[in-house]
Parts: sequence; C-alpha cells; structure tokens
Amino acid sequence: MSTKKVAIACQGGGTHAAFTWGVLTQILETKKAWDADAGEGEKFDIIAISGTSAGALCALATWYGLVPNTADADCGTIDKAIDRLDFLWTNFAATTPVEIAHNQMVGTLLQWKAKGVPFPGSNPYAGHGNVGLSALAMMGARSDYLGFPDLLNALCPDFKTIDWAAVAKADRRIMVGAIEVLSGNFEIFDSNKTLEQLGLLASPPKVDQYDVTRWRMRRAISLEGVAASGTLPEILPAQVIGNTTFPTCEPNKVVTRNAYYWDGLYSQNPPVRNLLDVGTKAEKPDEIWVVRINPQEISPQSQKVSLEDIKDRENDLAGNLSLNQELDHILTINRWIAEHGDSHPPLRGRKIVEVRTIKMRRETAWGLQHTSKFDRSADHFARLREEGQAVAKEWLADWRARGKDFASYPNDARYPEPA
Repeated sequence: MSTKKVAIACQGGGTHAAFTWGVLTQILETKKAWDADAGEGEKFDIIAISGTSAGALCALATWYGLVPNTADADCGTIDKAIDRLDFLWTNFAATTPVEIAHNQMVGTLLQWKAKGVPFPGSNPYAGHGNVGLSALAMMGARSDYLGFPDLLNALCPDFKTIDWAAVAKADRRIMVGAIEVLSGNFEIFDSNKTLEQLGLLASPPKVDQYDVTRWRMRRAISLEGVAASGTLPEILPAQVIGNTTFPTCEPNKVVTRNAYYWDGLYSQNPPVRNLLDVGTKAEKPDEIWVVRINPQEISPQSQKVSLEDIKDRENDLAGNLSLNQELDHILTINRWIAEHGDSHPPLRGRKIVEVRTIKMRRETAWGLQHTSKFDRSADHFARLREEGQAVAKEWLADWRARGKDFASYPNDARYPEPA
C-alpha cells in the first residue's frame, strides 16, 4: 500500500484545544504502530503541521519533537513529539495551590459575568496587570503558567540548535498564523522561510514577497512568532517583534519597524492554503487533516441570549470564516482538475488534495461552555485529551478501512441530525 503525505492543521479555541493534544497523541502513536507493522494497510507520513493560538502551541510541540536537533538526540522521533505534547499541557495546567485558586477565581468571575453581573472592562496595557502577575509569582505561580515566553522556552529548550539541514532532508514543516495589527497583514511564521533564508530550501519561491504590496507575509519560524499566534488582545498586550520588514506602496521600497501581533484567530485559524504553497507537485500533501475546535454548527436548541453567549458564537464564526474560505478554495481547484486535468496552465503543478475533518463528538462540542475556554484545570485538560484520543483512534481506523469512501470536507465538518 502507498504512504499518504499528510498535513495537519490545528485550529485554535482556547483550552478546548486540549482535545488536539489527544488527537495528535493518537495520530503519532498510530503512525508508530503502523510503521512497525509490515502487514498491508494504508500508511501516512506527516510532512507539515500548522496551527493558530493554542493550536499553534500543539503544532510547535509536535514539530519540535519530530525534527532533528544537534543538542538532543531524542529529537527527531515520535516519542519525543508525544513527550513535548504532554509537557506542554501538563505545564500549562494550573498545578500549584495558588494557580489552582487563581484558575477557580477566573472561572467563577466568568460565570458571574455570563449571568449578567457587571464587571469593569480589563485593559492588558494597564499597570495593575503586571502587579497582579508579580503577586501571583510571589505566592508560588510558576513562570510557565504566567506567560508564553517561559512556557515556550521550557517546551523547546534547544530551539537554537535545531538541525536545519536535517529538517530540509526530513521534509517536516511548521506554520503558525498571526495578524500584524498595524498593517492588517495575514502573517505566518514558517519553517520553510527559515530554510529559504539559510539557502536550504529545495524549491524557493520565485516571487519576492516585498516586490509588491500584499496582505500576506511569511516570516521565519520563531518562538516569538508562536507566542504572537496566541496573543489574545483582550488579555495580553500585542506581541512585539523588532526589525521586521514590510513592503510599501512604492516599488522596490521597504520599511523596517517593530511589528505588533495579535492572535491568529483574526487571520487564519489555522493556516491551510500555505500548506500547498510549495515548489513542486511532489512536495504537496495528498491530504489535509483539519483538527476543528470551533464547531461549525451548534445545537438547534441553543438559545444564545446573553451577551457573552453571543460573543462566543461570534468567536466560533470568526474562527471558521477564513478556514472555510481556504478549504472551499481547495475544493474548487480539486473540481477543476477533475473536470479539466492538470496538464495545462493554470492547473499545471497542482494536484487533487483530500480535505478531512477531525472534530469532537457532538455531545462534547455542544455541551462545552464558552467559559471553559479559559479553564486551565488538569481535570478539564484530561477529559478533552481523552476525548481527542478516542475520536482519533476511531477516525484513523475508519480512514484506513474505508479508503476513498471515507468522509471528507465539507460533509464531515457537520454533525448528523439528532435522532
């Protein structure tokens, strides 16, 4: 049987993305088992992974474990990728007494707010926010719990010694999405951009992104870029990355300034179209597996009556808007190739790419509350991880057993009608 080239796209959705922890763990464990089995059956290789916000954290943990590193011989293995995913969500959870108390207090306040209790608006640029973080640290909250920089540095302690030459040979790509506030650019932090800058990318882009004004930019992958992807503007000040180059309206002229980033929810959730932006047809994935956190549909019995409920549904819709547009674009190209072939421009170099969805069970997705997107309790994470593993185990078995008859997007993004 052939080995499918698979790209995995991980949607953001607050701590509900602990579901993705379970999904990716099961995918990795299944790949390891299938690779060791000499018997018949479809297999897959993970050639790329993308993510936004909490999905970007999952993507980084997986990719960092899968790529070789000159300082850590365990990197470049499935076991290391699973280890990094476990580390991420274990360290991100509230575990010390002060963290548990803080998490419970935040949950209670959010529930009161959802019931209409008035609270003053928060401002991430107000000085009292830093005072509060300092107080939590003095009382025993870990730096991993309080901010992305320390969490990401602990997650990827040898990021600076990634073996980029080996990454190029291994064909392992990561992309995370963010929005640059001042320009409005959809931006991705892309390991292929890093390879391009190092002269290691086999098929570099033919067009310089600074030649023309556009609203999509590629940057080299960095821990700061991953932090940018998860910077919710209501909670955190914009992630600043200095000495960033932007095109201008004047030909062949660029400007260098500080870049200010917000959560990738406002751009691509998660990046998908760039997964197909490679030099040759052979480098493109055969399938894209989207791990969807924001439900496309909600229960017909749902009564979104409070302002917080309305905002939560707006968040779902905003998170799915760009994703669905990019997936629909892929389906359009698939249809054109099926009708006209790929031997003539503009379809030359393109291929049919199957798009598939991995999502929570309907009862789980429809039973979650918007307040639980901020719940960092270990029990909450464990329940969603277990859900992700169970769903992915069944999904992968069906993928292998049913082959071309296995469900695909858009139908698999829907839930069956309730009995």
